[in-house]
Amino acid sequence: TEPVTENLLPGNPFSLTSGSGTVTVTEINHGRSTSNTVRFRNVSGSPGGVSFSTFENSSGFSITVTGTDKYTFALGTNASVTEESGGITVTAGPVTLTP
Repeated sequence: TEPVTENLLPGNPFSLTSGSGTVTVTEINHGRSTSNTVRFRNVSGSPGGVSFSTFENSSGFSITVTGTDKYTFALGTNASVTEESGGITVTAGPVTLTP
């Protein structure tokens, strides 16, 4: 078993799918597997209009790998992301983790 390590993500690594609460993360050659848990620390600003504190969930997020450089996770069962004139409105609910 490899030890847990920290990885520095590139600038603007998060993108949200409007209306779904699904976040796509770009991390070059991440080497992760679906159902891995990732935790984010020291997130700057409000990526995609979501408060940085939502990303810094202490339990982390269970991911789904979508490619060599990308994976996704859900903000939670009650999360919603809607576009409005002037920005994005986000309501973040509890995070649902998959073992």
